[in-house]
Parts: sequence; structure tokens; C-alpha cells
Amino acid sequence: MKKLLSIISALTLLSACSLDIPYENQFSDPTAISSPQTARELLSSAYAALPNPEFDLSILADDFAPTYWAAVNSSMQNQYNWQPQSIEDLSISYWNDHYAVIATLNALIERAQKIEDSPTMRRILGEAMALKAYCYFQLLRVYGAGPQDLEADAIVLKDELAMANLPRSSARSVLAEIDRLLSRALPLIEEEPSASTDWMSADAALILRSQARLYAGEYGSAATDALAVIDRHGYEPFAADAYRSFWQGDQSAERIFALNAPSVAQSFYLSLVYDNAGGDYFTVSPSVAASFAADDIRLAASVFPMQTTSLGTQNCLGKYNAMRKNQREILLINKTRLADALFAYCEASALAGNDLQALTAINKYLEKRGAEPIDDSLTGDNLLSRILAEKQKEFLGEGVRFFDLKFYRDSVLKNKRMEPDDYRWLWPIPREEYLYNDLMTQNPSWTKTSFN
Repeated sequence: MKKLLSIISALTLLSACSLDIPYENQFSDPTAISSPQTARELLSSAYAALPNPEFDLSILADDFAPTYWAAVNSSMQNQYNWQPQSIEDLSISYWNDHYAVIATLNALIERAQKIEDSPTMRRILGEAMALKAYCYFQLLRVYGAGPQDLEADAIVLKDELAMANLPRSSARSVLAEIDRLLSRALPLIEEEPSASTDWMSADAALILRSQARLYAGEYGSAATDALAVIDRHGYEPFAADAYRSFWQGDQSAERIFALNAPSVAQSFYLSLVYDNAGGDYFTVSPSVAASFAADDIRLAASVFPMQTTSLGTQNCLGKYNAMRKNQREILLINKTRLADALFAYCEASALAGNDLQALTAINKYLEKRGAEPIDDSLTGDNLLSRILAEKQKEFLGEGVRFFDLKFYRDSVLKNKRMEPDDYRWLWPIPREEYLYNDLMTQNPSWTKTSFN
């Protein structure tokens, strides 16, 4: 165990280092990963280290409106206003934290090849590959240009524990690698199924592959993957009881994958709160709050009316924030749920021109949520816009809207605070990446000397 902890500590230190620092020199003893148990322990450290940028991404989107208190928090106000320095600061942690997890997974994948083969070991390898694909996709969506230019530089594909001056790969290449990792991972995970939502499951991997294929413009295969998950679970998990349990931190049929890290979860979204009596720095956007139907079960979970001492009633964000205000312990951070599959399927179907399929699925979901159905006369971009409006209500305050605004910014969605061609949609590559790598490029309008 001491050997394993030394490896984990070394990998954690790498989160502030360039990808090109020779990772192999950071390990005290390669024999520490010698059994399924030690492999699972190292994989658990990768899960625990997953970044949680959901709140920061929501501030950049249009989920929130600033309150009076936002003005007294210059850092948060600057972030809301997309100040370049704030984007740079976010970029450092976002890039380094994801690549620190990838470094741990690379260590596990490389060392695990020497452990005796078994269904348990194959399952661990499958999870590691799926989790690596997850990190790549999160990085791609921030540093890549989006579907507007899949040939542009995106992120670095790092596959070995060795020093190498690697260039950024194109978004198309990254998507191909994500697809390869998930296609290899799925049969390994399916061989030894688990009911635990703490681990990457076959359903989580399928949903991720569906989202990545949608990003790549492969709408047919994206819809197929998402539908496989929906068919396996049905629409009942979208009903009131399962949804209510989901946002009370209890077991729920809708939860697919969650980060089970109580020490991390306790502080999740805590920075949103000004104080317990005065309210929050940001509330739910008034237009979004007003868009919920009265019987929509998402309303009670998403919007938390709070009487404050100085600002009157505020429509605070619900979910984790409401759990904290209700003095309910937060144990899990939800990463993937059945609604991810539903919206991937509806978006892919609508983009492929299969309006009837998209309408049928979204209205079955809305019926379970107690929400008003979408008019079946809607087609094309009008239908897609409505689907995305329902998606914002489903994932309010969870960081999802930022990615949609970026993905669809040249078509059906607009961020009123940011023009579609603004350079800040593509975050800057951190300066540390240039220290050892002359092949590294920077995103447009950011300079290689942006960081002090």
C-alpha cells in the first residue's frame, strides 16, 4: 500500500506539470501495481481525482443571473463576464486536472498488462479506458473548435508513460481515439457487469460514445447507442419517484454514473452561497425559471425559492444547493444519468432529420416529468431549439448548457453575452505546455505568453 500511495502522490503532483515531463521517473516502484486489488485502488484514485467544473461552466452559460452579492465578489463577477484572465485561470486547472487523471489511467493501463488475466482485471482495464475517453471528451469540448472545424488542433493524445514532444491532435483524431477506447472498453466491462453507479458501466460508456458520435456528426450511430440505453431502462425512471430520489441523494433508477466522494461533494457548489441568510451570488435565470410548467417535477428540484434577509425572495438554484440549504448530506456528484441518453437520442434524431423519432421520445420523457409536450407540428431547427430548451431545464446549473451553447452557437442557440465567433469559446492552452514542447500550438487570439 505504501508503494501504491507513493505512485498516487507522484501522479497528483503531475497535475501542475507539462505532459512532457517523463512520468516514468516519477514512480517509486513499478511492482506496486501487481494484482486486481492494487489495480482497483489506483483506478479508484483516478475516479476520486475527476474534476468537477460544473458550477464554473454554468456561470459562463445562461443558467444564472447575478444578484446584488455578485458585485462584491469580483472574481466570480469577472468569470460571469468572461474576462480573459478568468478564462485563463479556469483553463489551467481544467487542463491540468484532466491530464492528471489521464496520467494515472495510463499508469494503470500500462502496468495492468502484466497482471494475470481474469474477468475482474479485464473489467478494470475497460473502466480505465472508458474513463480516459471521458477525460478526452471533456477536454475536446473546451479546447476544440466544435463541429465548425473538426480538422483544427484540439488536444494532446497522451498514451504512454514516456517523455515525448507531442503536437495537438485534430478534433477528428481525438474523436476517433475516443471511439476506439470506448469500443474496446465496452466488451470488457460487459463481461463482468456491476450494479454500482460508482464505476463506469456499459451504459455510461454507451452514452459517452453516443455524445462523442453526435459531436462528430455521426447521427445515426449516436442515436443507436443512446437508444440501446433507453430501451434497457425504459421511461419509468423519468417518473416522479425516481427523479425525487435522484435529487435527494438516494438510490435512483435514473442514476448511471456518479462520483462517490463525500469529502469532495460536501464542498460542491458551496462557492455559490453568499451566506445562509443573505442568499446566493447567482440565482436561476428568470426566463428559465418562468419556463417550467407548474406541474413539471423538474421545477421543485431545480428552483429553490428562498426568503433572504436583504433581497427578498430569490429563486436560488436547487439540486445540490437545495440539499445543503435543507441540511441534507451531499454524498454523490452525478456525472451521467438516463436523461443524457434521452437527449443524445433526441438531438441526433433531429439533426438527422428524423423529426418524428425525436418528437416521440422527447414527449414520452416530458409526460413522465409532468411537463407540457412539444407541439408535433414543430420540425427542423424549431424542433431542435425546443429540445435544447428542455435540456437546459433538465440540466440547469450542471454545466451542460455551456457545451450546448458552444456546439450550436452558429445555428440554433445564442449566448446573449458572447458572440458566436468570439475567441474565448476556445480556451487557451496553459503556458506550462510550451516549456518542454515546441510542437504545441495555441488557440486563436491567445498568446503563448498569456500566463505569468
